[in-house]
Amino acid sequence: MSPNKLRIAMISPTLGSAFGLEQVLMTSVKGLRDRGHEVFLIGEKAFDSLPKTEFPTLIPGLFSTPALLKPVQLKRVKQEFLKVLGTLNPDILHFLDQPHADLIDLATSLYSCVLTAHTVAPTCPASHRLANDSQVCDHKSGWSCLLQNKTFHCLNTFKTDLHRSHVLYEFESKRRATKKMKAIIAISRYVESKLLENGFSKSQVKLIYNPLPQWDFVERIEVKTPLLVSACRLVPLKGLEFAIRALKVIESLDWEYWILGEGPLSEPLKSLVKSLKLEHKIIFKGKTPREKTLEILNSATLLLQTNVGPEGFGLSVAEALSLGTPAIAFDTPALNEIIEHGKNGFLVKPKDIASLSQTIQALLQSPALRAELSRYGREKTLKTFSEHTFIDSTLQLYTQII
Repeated sequence: MSPNKLRIAMISPTLGSAFGLEQVLMTSVKGLRDRGHEVFLIGEKAFDSLPKTEFPTLIPGLFSTPALLKPVQLKRVKQEFLKVLGTLNPDILHFLDQPHADLIDLATSLYSCVLTAHTVAPTCPASHRLANDSQVCDHKSGWSCLLQNKTFHCLNTFKTDLHRSHVLYEFESKRRATKKMKAIIAISRYVESKLLENGFSKSQVKLIYNPLPQWDFVERIEVKTPLLVSACRLVPLKGLEFAIRALKVIESLDWEYWILGEGPLSEPLKSLVKSLKLEHKIIFKGKTPREKTLEILNSATLLLQTNVGPEGFGLSVAEALSLGTPAIAFDTPALNEIIEHGKNGFLVKPKDIASLSQTIQALLQSPALRAELSRYGREKTLKTFSEHTFIDSTLQLYTQII
């Protein structure tokens, strides 16, 4: 059932196509407009990649103003936000991230509000549920996270207990306010389970997977040298060190490994590659535009996704599979929802370098198996993460909450 013409305000920290969140946002905008609905964009920052046909409303500080430290600025943001909403007069406010609790309270008091939980941030003050860089945290979040940090150091990116207390205060305030929203969209079963375990109601949480568009290019481009690819930010969560060390074990085989992306571990990873004398086989491509990334994935032999901790979804894995590129990943949420072991790729025990290298070798040496994984991956992934299904489910949710 499709609702009558709706006016929808999509509210995101950033607008464009820099990361997975923005890509999903723009897919939502196009799909909703194609169904005849009006969609307005509100954000804090717009990237150059935002189509020139879009005219977003940008509000400085919309997602980044800390209330305790800058109450005057927060008051200005609230006034500007209220003025914009009054001008647009939307039926639905759809948040792609959580702004300050006061802004959520303001929005929910006046409009029907939805949040898409693209990460586990609503259930984790550290936003990643990776404990001690080694295991997935199943701890229920709250003030007890201060005690939990003594063992697992998951909040150690914040300097002192005073800073951590401030972060937890902001986190609890946002959680309280977010519970007033009409609905929370979980982009994976893993995110859904964390939301339910951490106090959000079953009637409020709705599972809607991220969408994948039908690609313009469907023919795979064969490459002479087997090409392995990782496309991600170079941060500890992604576990690229383990991919590099596993490839050292099978150095004698014919392969090339491209790392697409940048981040704080760029130089340490390059130093590791140099120390292992793999510079001739491992190439750092740096920040790569989305279209170019998709072209590379379309010609890649394998995608490597060696996360040591959970992803909210794993868009690059889903994109690779939909293009017919098999994936090898560590068995972590929610990558293990996208990869069906032995059908479209393989899951390996996290940090198990020996098993990872053996799995890569087995696939490199079996073109027939790769072709089988490729066919299944493309057909199943495009069906499971259909853009049409995504828009239908989103509109059905809007209808329920208005």
